[in-house]
Amino acid sequence: MKDNLMKNEFQIIAHRGFSELAPENTYPAFDLAIKSGFHNFEFDVQLTKDHIPVVIHDFNLYRTTGIEGLISEKNFKEIENLQAKNNFKLEDGKYSIPKLDDLLKKYSGISNLHLELKSRDQELAEIVFQTLRDNGWLNSKKSIYEPGGITISSFFLEQIIRYRKLDQNERTAWLLEKITEYDLEICTDQKIDLICPRAKFSNINDVNIAKEKNILVRNWGVSNKKDLIKAIDSESTGTTLDWPLKGKDILENYENNKS
Repeated sequence: MKDNLMKNEFQIIAHRGFSELAPENTYPAFDLAIKSGFHNFEFDVQLTKDHIPVVIHDFNLYRTTGIEGLISEKNFKEIENLQAKNNFKLEDGKYSIPKLDDLLKKYSGISNLHLELKSRDQELAEIVFQTLRDNGWLNSKKSIYEPGGITISSFFLEQIIRYRKLDQNERTAWLLEKITEYDLEICTDQKIDLICPRAKFSNINDVNIAKEKNILVRNWGVSNKKDLIKAIDSESTGTTLDWPLKGKDILENYENNKS
């Protein structure tokens, strides 16, 4: 799937929801992103021991829930009542680890989802594909950041290749540190739609080379204002961001000062 974007349409994607102000990868974080005007949000998917796709970043539960244990070694029943508060001082009850199935139902037609295949589990891509299919998220034909669309991303090239074999239509994105010519050749060969370098390594030359090959660029890993400005100046399509409202203000002020 290819998209035509105006050069200055830079999109801010709420990273794991509005994770600056609410626990990452929870419904309150996603809901706050939407309430704040950010209908694009990113989240991470892994499989439990009983092959339930769930939304969580770390392989170990400890940082997120305070409970030791690997996601891959826990059945869903063992984690469904845990509170993924990630050190936020909040009341229990709203911060459970979401099932992918439930998340897809909740945000159908409302949001544009940026789903990261987080682990190397060989069954992850197929189970995610089946869950998307069962919930009517495939073949949406939405543009890259339009509500109702979805992008499947991963740092693990093999996961993107596995997913692409199952689904020829949805947008895929490869997360990496820097863009090289060899990486762009791989994207062309594997029909990967977006290449996603760390923001501080993004530059307009790489973005233009990618565009010539019909590959779009999106960023990640924005730590500060300098990183965000670098991403904007590279003319990539957008970036994930923990602090989307602050990022929006920076973007608007920067664009106003240039004009």
